[in-house]
Amino acid sequence: NGWIFALAYALFFQSVHVANWWYGSMIGFAQGVIVVVAVLPLLPGIHPRMVSDFRGPEPTRLLEPPGFLATNYGRMTPVVTIIAHAIYGAIIGAFYVLHSG
Repeated sequence: NGWIFALAYALFFQSVHVANWWYGSMIGFAQGVIVVVAVLPLLPGIHPRMVSDFRGPEPTRLLEPPGFLATNYGRMTPVVTIIAHAIYGAIIGAFYVLHSG
């Protein structure tokens, strides 16, 4: 998964002809926001062992759903998730070397 996103970052950097930590961190920030707002709420519908937000716990479903902005996993979860994605993007942007041609 990380390799696929690194490739996507590289394709983006090549298309805009800019690769630095700032661009990378902004892409990572946007990716983190998308993950917290759009992807994590979909998990209960995808993961077979996760309870939905609308049904109570069942004997076969043991994982708590993320809830609004994944705050069921702790108040700082959305903040840490977004910061981690921004750091990932900054690292990719800082070390990626543009290729001409």
